[in-house]
Parts: sequence; structure tokens; C-alpha cells
Amino acid sequence: MIILPAERRLDWNNAPVALVAIIVINILVFFLYQAGDDIRFYQAVQSYLQQDYLSQEWPIYQDYLASQQKTEKLHTLRLEYSDDELVSVASTLLRDTHFSQYLFDNGPNLFYWDEYNRWEEGRRQIQQTIDSISYLRFGLKPNDLSVADLLIHQFLHGGFMHLLGNMVFLMICGFVVEAALGHLTFIVFYVTGGVAAGLTHSLLNLESEMPLVGASGAISAVMAMYLVLYRWKKIQFFYWFYVVVGYFRAPALIILPIYIAKELFSYFSDSGSNVAFLAHAGGFVAGALLIGITAVIKPSVLNTDYLEESDDDTDPYRETLAAIYSALEKYRFDTAKRLITTAIKEYGPHFELLLLRHNLLKINRGEAWQKSVNQMLLEKDLTDAEIKEQEKIWLDASADPDFISSRALAHAARSFSRLDKIHSAERIYEVLQARGESEAVLRKLADALARACARLNDQEKHKMYLQQARQVAEV
Repeated sequence: MIILPAERRLDWNNAPVALVAIIVINILVFFLYQAGDDIRFYQAVQSYLQQDYLSQEWPIYQDYLASQQKTEKLHTLRLEYSDDELVSVASTLLRDTHFSQYLFDNGPNLFYWDEYNRWEEGRRQIQQTIDSISYLRFGLKPNDLSVADLLIHQFLHGGFMHLLGNMVFLMICGFVVEAALGHLTFIVFYVTGGVAAGLTHSLLNLESEMPLVGASGAISAVMAMYLVLYRWKKIQFFYWFYVVVGYFRAPALIILPIYIAKELFSYFSDSGSNVAFLAHAGGFVAGALLIGITAVIKPSVLNTDYLEESDDDTDPYRETLAAIYSALEKYRFDTAKRLITTAIKEYGPHFELLLLRHNLLKINRGEAWQKSVNQMLLEKDLTDAEIKEQEKIWLDASADPDFISSRALAHAARSFSRLDKIHSAERIYEVLQARGESEAVLRKLADALARACARLNDQEKHKMYLQQARQVAEV
């Protein structure tokens, strides 16, 4: 379940300079520094196995783990080794930088002399590659804390989707907090929240050697700051629970304990997850305390005028959407229809409203639904996401398209030709050909399909549709 505050829209009169800078730094670090991590690690593991270092080090590593009383880890690795999962064993061993240092410090006592010389040179090269990998070099390791790692781990990410999700959440919550605090204070509080999150995770996992990376702890602190800034004021939240989405209003501070309880519940119920739930909880608490203490000790830091503006800055359209979604959730379809009709009259035929009405009409699939299909396929000036929704309407009705007007079909086909997959546009072209549609319509559609195929590098179909467009023109 996702719950996000949605009280304010981005206001460039209070430009989020620090927020944009933080996002840009995260993106640059990921693409310019972290981009080759996976390849380097894979190559290091392959080189390690090809040179047969695992057979030399595996007996030593077992004794090392036993001396460190890491019995659970040793048991797991022995099972993997017996199952011939050597890549997994080698990956775990190479990530254990303490063991690598132990090998280099004690190598002459662990290997025969001639064996040691051959092993030492190649093994150091592999270890240098491992040490250069971002999350192993600067990831926050609870059993080996450092000030540098507490700061730098906040700007590293485990993958593109990890980065994207964090930056979206940060943008949604961060611009309000920065406008309320000012640029410099926002940066200080952001980094402090991330440090507090990292410390919370580390103190409760002191024996862990798994490196922590990501901005989630700092972003949790920012989200808590957002909520504490508004305190008991009712603000708007967006929620997404599986397929159910919508808006609701609630006092801001009520959500804070819900967030913390959610992270604690996830921590205890999903122990196998690689998500640092306690870091999130620590970030929430730190963010709340930072704003709370600031409000008491130095309230002049807070831009209260900006926060007060939100009392009269509610969006009636979003409020109406929230009421519609609420009615749909409760299966009050008549109420939802009435609200949608009123909203269309008041705010105009927004595609989202028309789509909601269409989905309600689809329940009975009568004449009103058929009329709606034609109307929805004629909608123009749509985003790619809206065109994909439009395509779903066509696919739903495509089994028996006789009731759909040729004008609606031709318009929809030209829209569908903008998508990455043009199967629907091609199918409509065939339907219009079978109907004996006018030369002008078929020529325009064939041209659109030819351009789409050129864009998609489908040269064979590009030539085919160009030829068909010319044939139509010459008849």
C-alpha cells in the first residue's frame, strides 16, 4: 500500500533548487559512477572461478567463519557448495572484505610458498576490482561503520528502478519541505535524516556485513517533515492499494504513526526482504524530531506564510475525483455516475472523467456504452498513457466493431500508430478496408502506418504500407 501527501502542487515561485540539486547528484552518481558495477563484479567472480581460487580458499574460509562464530552463514554456504552453486559461494566470499584482508595479511602462513606467489598477484587484481564496486566501497556496513559511508551511501542505489522510485518520492514530498525550510536548512536536514536512518539500521543489525545503499532513509525523514509541518491540519493524500486508487483528507500527523507501524510490521513479518525497513522508521522519527525541535527552538526558520497558503489552495477537481473514487470503492455506482456527470459539466470533458463514465457504462454494455465507445475513440490531444487506455477500449469492443463509426475507427487508428506496438492500428486498417472506406481515409491511414513502421525499423511493412498508399492514390 502506498500513501503519499498531495496537498500542494509544485510552485516555481518557491523554486526547489536544493531538491533538484540532490536529484541531479543521485542521477549522475548512478549513471557516471555506478553504471559498470554489475559487469565488473561478474567479471571478477568469473576470473576468480576460472583461476580456481575458490578451491584454494574455501577450506580457509570455512575455518575463518567458524572462528568468527558465523555458524548460520557457514551452514548456508556449505549447502550451496555441496549443491555446486559455486557462483553464489564465490560472490559471498569476495564480498567479505574482512576475509580478503585476512588472506593478504596471513597468506604466507596459509599457503605453500610457491602456491602463495602465484595466488597473491592474481588475487590482488581481483580484489582491486571488487573494492572498486560502489556499494562495497561506500555502502553502509553495520559491522564496519564510518562517517564517510554514513554520508555517501545515501547517494548510491541498487538499480535503476530503485533510483527512479526514490527520486519520484523525493520530488513529491521534498518541494514543500524545502519551501518551508529554505534551501540550506533543507539540505542539512535531508542529510541528517539519512544519517539517522543509517545509524538506526546499523545499531539494530550490528553483526550484519550487508552494505546498505539508497536515499530511502533520508526521503522517509523528508516525508515525516512534511507531515509535522502541517501538524493537525487536514491535508490531501493520494493512496494506491493494489488496483484501488484515490484521494482522502486527514490530519497530517495521524499518518506519521501509520507509516512507522507499517515499516515495523514489514520488518517483523518479512525478515527475508532486502529492504531496510528499520532505516525507513529511523528516518521518519529523525525527520519528525528535526522539525519539531526547530518549531520549538527557532520557529522563525519555518516559512509559515507558505504553509498557510494551502488552507485555501485545495483543488476542487481533485476533491471531486476523490469523491468519485470513494463511491466506486463502495460500489455506489449510481452516486459515482451522478458525480461524474456533474464534474463533466463543471470542469469539462476531461479524459479521466470520460474513462470513469465509460467503465461504468461497460457494466451493462448497452446502447449508452456503444455511444461511449465511439466518443472515447474520437478523443484527441491525448498523452501516450491515455492513448493506451483508448486502445483498451478498442480491444474490448473489437470482437464485433460494426457499431463503431468509420470516423471513430480512423481517428483511433491514427492515434494508435503513435504507440510502440501498432497491432491495433493495423487491425482497424483491415476493418476499414473491408468496409470499403473512402480512398482519402485509407490513404491517410496507410501513410500513418508507413511512418510508424519506419519509426519502429520495420522496413518490410514500411514499404508495404507506402505501396498501398500509392495504389489507393492511383485508383
